[in-house]
Amino acid sequence: MVAATALSALPSQCAQAEQLTVNWQMPDYPPVIIASGPAKGQGYADVFLQYLMAHTPDLKHVVEYSSMSRVFGLMKQGLPVCEPSLLKTAEREQYVDFSDPVEFVLPHHVVVRADRLNRLHAYRNAAGAVDIARLMRDTSLISIRQEKRGYPPVVLDAMQEAAGKKNLIQTSDDDEGPFRQLASGWVDYIISYPDEINWFANKLNLAAASRLVYLPIVGLPDYTLGYVGCTKGPWGKKIIQRVNKVLARTGKRPPWIDAEARWLDPEAARHYEDIYRRYQSSQPSAK
Repeated sequence: MVAATALSALPSQCAQAEQLTVNWQMPDYPPVIIASGPAKGQGYADVFLQYLMAHTPDLKHVVEYSSMSRVFGLMKQGLPVCEPSLLKTAEREQYVDFSDPVEFVLPHHVVVRADRLNRLHAYRNAAGAVDIARLMRDTSLISIRQEKRGYPPVVLDAMQEAAGKKNLIQTSDDDEGPFRQLASGWVDYIISYPDEINWFANKLNLAAASRLVYLPIVGLPDYTLGYVGCTKGPWGKKIIQRVNKVLARTGKRPPWIDAEARWLDPEAARHYEDIYRRYQSSQPSAK
């Protein structure tokens, strides 16, 4: 968590723009941002930020480990901060300026214990994908919505419909908690990314009886894009312009793509590479 004195030390947007200093708020969000432990600094957003710093020697970069709640609190106050890996949502666009796409990740999935997979059978289509709206109408199956977490529209719509009902629990922005609750059987399913699933399954060293499986969600694309987000306004736009200039010269496979692939389980990694190749073949040639 950022110390209280750090907030008072943040300069005004005008001064910050003149100095071209970027205050990076970094929530501990493995394997996107890894703030501690043996793999510290090896998350795929960490790798991106290291690359950006190396290619913008004219900027002064200040890194402060924080929480997602604090990131958005500072942005809503208009204080000049950035976060290197955000999902773009309509709500966030009210107070965040976003870069061009940075990260390329597999989309949200429904995560369930293997021994409880049959409970979701009625909500899966012929391809095995889950109708999340129908699933969340079943009040006998408990799930979690995390505070400050971004969800794609199809998931967010289902959660909003289920808001206030006994089967959808609102929790803090702690990312490990939902996996512990799922493994212990306190909840029936959660919504998460495949890289997170692999990270926490390994970290928690789950028993065979608690093995996790994940299922695609009807209506989601094959991939999700992540963006740099900075506080909305003249300062934020200026930093985003610098980020975009760097992104335009990274080529077809920047180093954080490999960093993302390494945090996936083998099957997901193969799928990721296939999706990424198809994505790249559809993009204009890099200049």
